[in-house]
Amino acid sequence: MLKLISNNKINKYDPLIVDAYIFRLASISNKCGLVAEEDIYSAKEVLLVSKDTPITAQIAAAIYSARLQKPLEESIRFGTEITAARLEQHFISVMQQDDLLTAINEHQNIASFIGNYLTAYEKFPLLKQKITVMALAMPETFLRTLYCSWFSLLVAKEMRFSERGCVDVFLAALSHDIGMLHLDAHVLEKKSQLSPHEWNHIQDHVAISAALLKQMQGMPVDVVEAVYEHHERCDGTGYPKGKVESELTYGGKIVGLADSLIGIYRNRFQHERNWRDVIPVIQMNAQAYFYRHDEILAVIWRRSEMPFKNIVQGDDLPDFVERLLKENTRLNAWFEILRESLLSIGFTHGDRRLHALQNIMLHVTTSVKGSGVFGAEMDQWLKTWELNKDDDTYRRIETAHIQQQEILFHLQRLNRMLQFYLDSDHFKKLEIKESLLKTLAKVKEFTV
Repeated sequence: MLKLISNNKINKYDPLIVDAYIFRLASISNKCGLVAEEDIYSAKEVLLVSKDTPITAQIAAAIYSARLQKPLEESIRFGTEITAARLEQHFISVMQQDDLLTAINEHQNIASFIGNYLTAYEKFPLLKQKITVMALAMPETFLRTLYCSWFSLLVAKEMRFSERGCVDVFLAALSHDIGMLHLDAHVLEKKSQLSPHEWNHIQDHVAISAALLKQMQGMPVDVVEAVYEHHERCDGTGYPKGKVESELTYGGKIVGLADSLIGIYRNRFQHERNWRDVIPVIQMNAQAYFYRHDEILAVIWRRSEMPFKNIVQGDDLPDFVERLLKENTRLNAWFEILRESLLSIGFTHGDRRLHALQNIMLHVTTSVKGSGVFGAEMDQWLKTWELNKDDDTYRRIETAHIQQQEILFHLQRLNRMLQFYLDSDHFKKLEIKESLLKTLAKVKEFTV
């Protein structure tokens, strides 16, 4: 395995260091006629790649981690790139193949205005290069980018943003993950648990994306800020700065919400579910997002008249409910142990990383209470649902299952972050470490 280059020391991306982007370029070189536009020299004036040389895997391995005289992006030439017209075709194709976007289009004719926002895309050659590489080398990330751009633009228009504001939100959504192209593919594609260093490497994509945008002459500051903030959350549980709502831009909050929607749908949902099932999850986590945004999304979704899709029917329902009850017992016990442990420590310890974990615990607590999924009323209803069966029974059970899966996601995430914290050995008080180690031992039986 090659040395992992974060290329983001103290949040300063260095465009002169050749990072994993060179391997993305090599992987698509034959597809788009990629060659060196000019002779490529190292910072020490050593010729590394001659003009018109194709960017092959051998070239990539030879110059990886080298420091160049000028950014690699400025020294390469594509035979074909994704123009605004081709990108519009991708947007229309995604819309036509997605039930929700198709339904929205029938009510709002969204296909008619997407081309207007792609005019701005043509003004930035470096952005065009990054989107071209993403489409060819990272098709799943490209697909998510198209969805993020659609949803962000729909929210901005629903909020009556000015045309300039809509363009900025659209550009931010389109470019928010271009930093991913510079990350190690081994880490991005890893199926087993990531190490703290690997998680930090992935989080670097935020600063890298923003740094790349800063290199693009004429790119609005609002776009750069929105991209830098798209993993921040209103309750302070995001990254890289742990900002809160009052510190965030509207663009950052909109792109962050759209990106979360796609993550929930494509990472945590089974294929049987549809986009409307995302709404209960977003509403559970409303404190993490600007409240008007999740309300606006719900309005857009309802306006589409897209039906809910039940994944359990008829004779399967009793067994499904029984599994829900058992899972509730497991998750509630897990939740209570973590909550008691993290909140009983108090908040005067002065440990910033521990405060972040406690904030996440407060977030989960709010989500649990807001959903009512562990409440006595829900427990009693699930035990007697057959006696109170009506037209909403299936939907209520489905929603409880969705909310339960969301709580499971947060508990697993908190467990992982707690383990990272303990592995870091950055403690101000040893007794806190010992207490948290006992906590992880207690919850181990519930995490299997």
